[in-house]
Amino acid sequence: MTQREEFISRIAQKLGRPTPTSVKPVEVDFPLFRLNSQEERIEEFLKMYEIMGGNGAKARTTEEAVGILKNWFGEKPDWLNNQSIVTWDELPTMARASLEELKWPAYTFSELPSNPEERNPIMDKMELGITGADYAIVQSGSVVLKSSPKRGRAVSLIPIRHLTFLPASAILDSLDQVMEKLASSDVPAAIEIISGPSRTSDIEMDLSIGVHGPVEVYTIVMLDQ
Repeated sequence: MTQREEFISRIAQKLGRPTPTSVKPVEVDFPLFRLNSQEERIEEFLKMYEIMGGNGAKARTTEEAVGILKNWFGEKPDWLNNQSIVTWDELPTMARASLEELKWPAYTFSELPSNPEERNPIMDKMELGITGADYAIVQSGSVVLKSSPKRGRAVSLIPIRHLTFLPASAILDSLDQVMEKLASSDVPAAIEIISGPSRTSDIEMDLSIGVHGPVEVYTIVMLDQ
């Protein structure tokens, strides 16, 4: 008898019941949040994303994306310098092309020192972190990011601003769909589910923004060309 079986047997004895030899799955039946089309998912995601405090827009081309970024940040933001932007190594083509068009210099995560003691002071000065996204959730207005050696979590967590380039096809209705996708693939070291700017509240209900993450979040939904 294994420790688990012995533990269950003792509980059964205390309750005056026979020791169970198998467990019947509990069937759960409840309505799931589902939308009818991808176009509807895109629109509803952007609405919820903005309700959560984010800034969202759609772009079909690099030119449209560049226009959106200029509208959000200006052509030459006050905070822009040679050490103010960091990106994932694995960045969508539209994101990389937009940076080149704007002539905004950026580090990739792998270009930073691997030693945290050397890397962290550099990251602390970063003003904008740019990533892709694996999924998004309409119901909560969240973006979902899987980590890897070329997708450092620091890129989306440390800079004051976080910009996501999200494929429209990656937008799903609800968390259960995302979990099904994740369960069918290799699980990374970390999975981030980001719902708006960082929020922290204490026992006195004093809400602070940006204590444990970005103060501002932005997402460009990349439409199919």
